[in-house]
Amino acid sequence: MMIPLLFAVFLVNFPHQLAQSNANNGLIRIAAVLGASVLPVGLAAGPRYVPKWKKQACEIPASQHPNSHYICDEAGEVKCLPGWTGDLCDVPICRKGCDPLQGYCRRPGECRCKLGFYGELCDKCVALPGCQHGRCNVSFECSCDPGWKGMFCSEPICAPDCLSSQGYCDKPGDCRCRFGWQGPKCKQCAVLPGCVHGTCQGPLECRCDPGWTGLLCQTPICAQGCSRDHGSCRQPNTCRCRVGWTGPNCTECVSYPGCVHGSCKRPWECRCESGWAGDLCNEKLTYCDEHPDICRNNATCISMTHEDGDYRCICPLGYMGRQCQIKTMIPSMELVPPMPDVTMELSQDVQDLGDKPSIEEISNEDKYGEKPSKEEQTVEPLGPIIITDPPTTSTIDPAATAGKWPIEEATTERDDENET
Repeated sequence: MMIPLLFAVFLVNFPHQLAQSNANNGLIRIAAVLGASVLPVGLAAGPRYVPKWKKQACEIPASQHPNSHYICDEAGEVKCLPGWTGDLCDVPICRKGCDPLQGYCRRPGECRCKLGFYGELCDKCVALPGCQHGRCNVSFECSCDPGWKGMFCSEPICAPDCLSSQGYCDKPGDCRCRFGWQGPKCKQCAVLPGCVHGTCQGPLECRCDPGWTGLLCQTPICAQGCSRDHGSCRQPNTCRCRVGWTGPNCTECVSYPGCVHGSCKRPWECRCESGWAGDLCNEKLTYCDEHPDICRNNATCISMTHEDGDYRCICPLGYMGRQCQIKTMIPSMELVPPMPDVTMELSQDVQDLGDKPSIEEISNEDKYGEKPSKEEQTVEPLGPIIITDPPTTSTIDPAATAGKWPIEEATTERDDENET
């Protein structure tokens, strides 16, 4: 009869014991109750067992434990304040969801992260310091995102056909050309900077196109024969004349504007043709036409300006003088040994020649119709002349043999000093 009675008491008291227990001491109370149910009747009816630390916790007034986180109820049981747990209510309850392995707390409702993790719930790992385009699965890891590589995931992966020696990239799948290369995939060479009319077969070359030359292929090759001194060009195979020059190759000078009967050897000159005078060579010289007999002995008359003496006679062989009126002796061209009597005879002829009036005196007589006085006759007699060698054209001074040796045929070309 006693055992069924004890079991009935257990069933009546068990729900009440569970209500007074919490998560930490519930198992202890159940074990105590079960132990009491199987104990003898005398022992089960004694006072309930309370741990010593609980008795001591509730025997001391709460005012003497300012840092405690519990209170004692009327039955002397320890009840934890909100946010705390544990046998003595000294374990704070962390924020809901705080990672139990990587997080902890010192006050209720907080979540502090361990080294290598962060976030409100300490559920995010810390990547390797310096990791740029990567993430982590564990602390201090740098797992690269797609398109990046390297220890810190800082090197982009370029396009597959982008050669590293000719191109690089700033972002994945891109291809930017290095210096000296160009094109979508940096496979085309780039010419030397500043190259104007050239191409390249390698980086930074400047191979000139046909018709161009120079370091940067900037100088055109002018037309063949174009004067370097008087011509230039801006396009290949052309020839542009500088000021004062003309012609296909810029080798012809430009005469003075308005020059009629004249030419030039330098720009802006007006060298008059024979028979013409004046600044523009537009004044015809007619003195010889008006005086047809001024030159004698079939001499050629050339009209000149009044400042130059009105005319000039080109004498034939054997004559001399302004009007070619003086007949000269033509020396023998054969080699004759010198003879004393020849020298004496030649000296006598020279003496006789000294008695004759000078060429200028005869000219003055013919021109003004009067003879000069004896004071004006100042011809000096010549000394003995000895001819030892026949004259040659290479040793004859033309000025010394004027009027004596054969001269070239008369030409119509004028001297530079008489031209304007």
